[in-house]
Parts: sequence; C-alpha cells; structure tokens
Amino acid sequence: MEPMDSRPNRTTTVVTGLAVLLTTIALIVFSEHGFHATVAALKLFFEVVFPSLLPFFIISDVLLSTGMVHYLGVYFEPRMRPVFNVPGVGSFVFSMGLAAGYPMDAVLTAKFRQQGLCAKTEGEQVLAFSHSAEPWLG
Repeated sequence: MEPMDSRPNRTTTVVTGLAVLLTTIALIVFSEHGFHATVAALKLFFEVVFPSLLPFFIISDVLLSTGMVHYLGVYFEPRMRPVFNVPGVGSFVFSMGLAAGYPMDAVLTAKFRQQGLCAKTEGEQVLAFSHSAEPWLG
C-alpha cells in the first residue's frame, strides 16, 4: 500500500477557498440579514439552550466533586459491566444523557477520561450506547 499523502488536494483547496470567499462577500453585501440572523441565534441560545442545560452542568459538577458519581459507579458496576461492558460510572453518563441530551454525554465522558475513571475504549462505548439526540422530557 502506498502511504497517504497528507497534503490537501489542490482542487479541494481551491473550492474551499472560493466557498469561504463567497460566504464572506455575501455577509458583507447582506450584512443586515446576517446581523439579524446572528441576533436571533444568540437570543435562541440564551433563552432556550443555556437555561435548559445549565442546571445539568451544575448538578453533574456537584455530583462529580462530592464523589457521588464514584459511589454510583461502584453500585452499578455489576449491572453495567455484563450488559454494556463499561464501568459503573457509565450509568451516570447514560442517565444524564437521557435527561439533558447528547451534549452532556460528551462532556461527562471527557471528564471521566481526564479523571481516569474509564479507558478510551470504554469511553467510546459509553458514548455509543448513551448518545441520544433529544432528552426524554416530553
């Protein structure tokens, strides 16, 4: 097998550059529309996304810092290991993911990896079975 060339294809570079250039020109020409779209996006973020996720970020950090997640991990280890082949702390990721959606899955799994609570493959497995695009709130 030939080694893959790490340099980007010239055609891809030209097409990407033209796309960025056209987008920049469009934002300059239609700056009022871009401004209103940006304001609407920020309004949506601060009125819907931020308030709905903030409590879950706070609760998860409090539970992590108090050691409750480790306790729950020990309790759920005999249930999680045979079924999903992940450590017991995966149950916390799964439950928070169901409540808050997929951003929490990724954030918590990254924190568990940084703290050494799960291996790389276990983290990938936790994300695979706990990833849900929408919380089960309604």
